[in-house]
Amino acid sequence: MIIRALSAVVMVAFVLGAIHVGSPYFEVLTALIGFLAMVEWYRLIFFNRPKIPNFMFMIIGMGYISMPCLILVWLRNNGPHGEYFIMWFFVIIWSTDIGAYLFGNSIGGVKLAPKISPNKTWAGFFGGMASALIASSLLNSFLYPLTSMLIAILGCISISIVGQIGDLLESWCKRRLGVKDTGKLIPGHGGILDRVDSILLSAPVAGFLAIIFQTHEFPWR
Repeated sequence: MIIRALSAVVMVAFVLGAIHVGSPYFEVLTALIGFLAMVEWYRLIFFNRPKIPNFMFMIIGMGYISMPCLILVWLRNNGPHGEYFIMWFFVIIWSTDIGAYLFGNSIGGVKLAPKISPNKTWAGFFGGMASALIASSLLNSFLYPLTSMLIAILGCISISIVGQIGDLLESWCKRRLGVKDTGKLIPGHGGILDRVDSILLSAPVAGFLAIIFQTHEFPWR
């Protein structure tokens, strides 16, 4: 547990530092994470021989990993509010993961998707969403106001839900491939894909939200 917590602190520090400093460091970090995730994906395919043909998994993995990376780079460099917007995005993802873990373990209850991920519960699902809403509201109110509270709340809910679906999707892929973790690169966490599964699916949602904010010219306070 201590190793897991220390690893998480180091990862968060690297990501926040790269976000704050910006180009080219954020691009380099994103490219490195994307490359390592792709290596894990291909290794899983070739070593576990899925029923679906390898080339289909390769094509799916290429888009599944590379597109979110490109979107994150675009978000960071998207105007004067890019730094805050992508920070807001990561805070939602992280707070959702923490809330889902804490509420799921402490409350338990009905399983969310027992055939895919036996440890996930509906209590964790809604607890993660509630944690994300609290973190997003605090960030929007006291640190870097994004836009109206209503828009921030709707965006937060969308990212949180899709992020948790992304987590389940990766769990489904691992079950199909017969593995517990995608790798052993991160102590206490597994592989890169185990840590970015929520980000990969929710990054396009964040990109869509950024376009909506700009298109409709919501008032930045």
